Amino acid sequence: MSLLAKRSIIKEDKSNIITLGAIAKEEKKKDPSVINATIGMYYSEDGKLVTYESVNKALEALTDDEKYAYASTPGSASYHEALKRWIFREYYDEFMEKTFISCMATPGGSGAISNTFSNYLNEGDEALLPSFMWGNYKQFAYENHASYRTYNLFKDGHLDLDDIKKNIYELKEKQGRVLLVINDPCQNPTGYTMTDSEWVSLVDIINEASADGTPFILLHDMAYIDYDYRGFKSTRNNLRLYEKLNKNVLVVLAFSGSKTLALYGIRIGAQVAISTNEENIKEFARANKFSSRAKWSNTTNLGANLISKVILDKEMRNAFENELEKARDILVKRALAFIEASKEVGLETLPFNCGFFITIPCKNPDEVYKRLVERKIHIIPLGNVLRVTISAITIEDCKRLPKIIKECM
Repeated sequence: MSLLAKRSIIKEDKSNIITLGAIAKEEKKKDPSVINATIGMYYSEDGKLVTYESVNKALEALTDDEKYAYASTPGSASYHEALKRWIFREYYDEFMEKTFISCMATPGGSGAISNTFSNYLNEGDEALLPSFMWGNYKQFAYENHASYRTYNLFKDGHLDLDDIKKNIYELKEKQGRVLLVINDPCQNPTGYTMTDSEWVSLVDIINEASADGTPFILLHDMAYIDYDYRGFKSTRNNLRLYEKLNKNVLVVLAFSGSKTLALYGIRIGAQVAISTNEENIKEFARANKFSSRAKWSNTTNLGANLISKVILDKEMRNAFENELEKARDILVKRALAFIEASKEVGLETLPFNCGFFITIPCKNPDEVYKRLVERKIHIIPLGNVLRVTISAITIEDCKRLPKIIKECM
């Protein structure tokens, strides 16, 4: 008889990203010619993990108390202010005037997603997830006593809004509430980014479905928002649509400081809740503080203070923004190289705009992965696709990989 609780007996982490990434890392240590396109971190053209000079300067400026003391569970007022200043940017005053907002410090964007599933899904409810997704969403759902269904992500190369709408109404009828997950921009794993018109249509669908008072939670996973090639203004402009949502709608932004500032191992992020109804925000703060205290007690004080210092210090912030723009430019060059080389050899890719990853449809991804490893190339097989992490490899690697992948398929 197992000592595990009944629902824990079936638990098994089947995600292969961390495992295969560790294998690739060890192989590259032994042989520098190995191409490691597995883990979603940003590496320079000379193969070194990118750290931002402005962030390093801010780290040096932190006091021992700012680095090592306990943080409060929700995070400090300065961290919350930094989050709002960074996320809303030139629309900060507009959001403060037209919406109600609350922030909760979390361990990376992962903690933000987990907390949201905990507090906005009843036991057995289904979250609505994209058909191509970061696999951890599924585990967050199960861990929080819920389930999931998927909407078709693409139709004719664009977001399948019809299927999203169909599933929203089915869930509304079935469970009386909807929790929809959107990962945008630079969707993981496809690199797809929604158009302005798609955002307008999505908000219209949400308002239509929630017009009768149905509780609606939009979980907007914005982990890669600052790596959108269009820049800060375009990505923030779409956020303004949230000011028009019905009062029974709550938006939860899952912000990843780990990604934006390349603080991968520090694990710092946040839930940023937005609503036109103040009561929704009071409930959010109360319930998610409880969950945070119950799960991790508090987050890293170092990470939160580091972000606060970079964002709230004008000189540091300007320097950091310049560094981010340069990083985006390199990602664009890598993406263009990979896409162009793919077209030349007839390698199909899923719709891509920008970001860390490009995804290739594949009928036998595990077999192709093994063949690629024999040729010293490590990527991630996921279900019926192959995910290539262009953030981790050079422009030259991006030029030559598609031909090799095509041969191995």
